[in-house]
Amino acid sequence: MLVVIPPAPFGRLGAVLSALIVVACLVGLTMHKDFYAGRPRRGFFLYYTNLSNLIVLLYFSLIAPRLYARAALRPLIAHVEFAVMMSIMLTAVVFDRVLMPAVFAQMRRAQRTRDFFIVLADNVFIHYLVPWLTFAYWLLCGPQKGTLTAADAGLWTLIPLGYLACVLQYARRGPCIPETDSPYPYPFLDVRRRGATGVTLTCAGMLAACLGCGLLAVLLLRAGFFVFGGGHALLLI
Repeated sequence: MLVVIPPAPFGRLGAVLSALIVVACLVGLTMHKDFYAGRPRRGFFLYYTNLSNLIVLLYFSLIAPRLYARAALRPLIAHVEFAVMMSIMLTAVVFDRVLMPAVFAQMRRAQRTRDFFIVLADNVFIHYLVPWLTFAYWLLCGPQKGTLTAADAGLWTLIPLGYLACVLQYARRGPCIPETDSPYPYPFLDVRRRGATGVTLTCAGMLAACLGCGLLAVLLLRAGFFVFGGGHALLLI
């Protein structure tokens, strides 16, 4: 059965998902900030994970209501939501494929203290729950996805590229990130240890993967609209 779901502000599913996303972002970011552990974490926004979660939080709590409320701005929604969704899904994929093995090995050796469970919970929230809730919202409730083009597959990469430029500039001049021995937030960006060539190749490969995933998402979406017809959002049940 094919069901057409209305835009989020006019549909219960969208309202529920957007509320869950905001709550998950708030809980995850405050835990990741070590708020519940009683010690603030410095260098917090040098990490893409935290920035991408902040982008999601700001979009669903402040930006989306204004875009949906103004008819003149509604054509922007599909393009903005695609960029937000792709930027947070990058967080999930990189953590799961690149960083998770080291994190998992470290947590296996750690004592099962209160801090351990805080770290475990915040990783689940910011690396998995928020990204997949955002993806579900975009897929099921995002309006006008049929207007997305190949240009959108490239434009969203401006978010991670802007982050990369800022981080590399900081690492070039800034001190080590507090509680670490490196000015680089992620090991695969550490020019001092991997060399400029190694970091460049890694970043180029990740950029190519980002562009490829963006194009694939747009192509699959267009194929879905071609086969099943138009609508704000499509759900097969």
